[in-house]
Amino acid sequence: MKANGKLAVDTNAVIAYRQGTPDVCSLIEGADIIILPVIVFGELLFGAANSTRPQENEQATRKFLAQSVLVLIDESIVTCYAHMRLELKKKGRPLPENDIWIAAICLELGVPLLSRDSHFDHVPNLRVVNWTK
Repeated sequence: MKANGKLAVDTNAVIAYRQGTPDVCSLIEGADIIILPVIVFGELLFGAANSTRPQENEQATRKFLAQSVLVLIDESIVTCYAHMRLELKKKGRPLPENDIWIAAICLELGVPLLSRDSHFDHVPNLRVVNWTK
């Protein structure tokens, strides 16, 4: 389930963690290192700002960030993203743009992704931990 004790999280996993979903809490708390892709951090901050409790939600997002490793996009991730996006397009399996970036980060780091989004199953070599299955 984890690669070297590392686990990357998708936005829906962080939200489920904040809601206290037992399986998600167990997986996140059992990981040695939580990888927070910068894309997920941006989605969480947007969600906080767009919510009815923006300050509370931003505070919770920053608290989660403090216990995670924020991964920025570098040249190797950009290259992985470009190849993956083209491969998915050729196969007729496009993913939401942000999710391609998240998958590229996970592939480059060699870590599994905690997400309930089944479209990640179409990304070759991406290990997905889906707590709903």
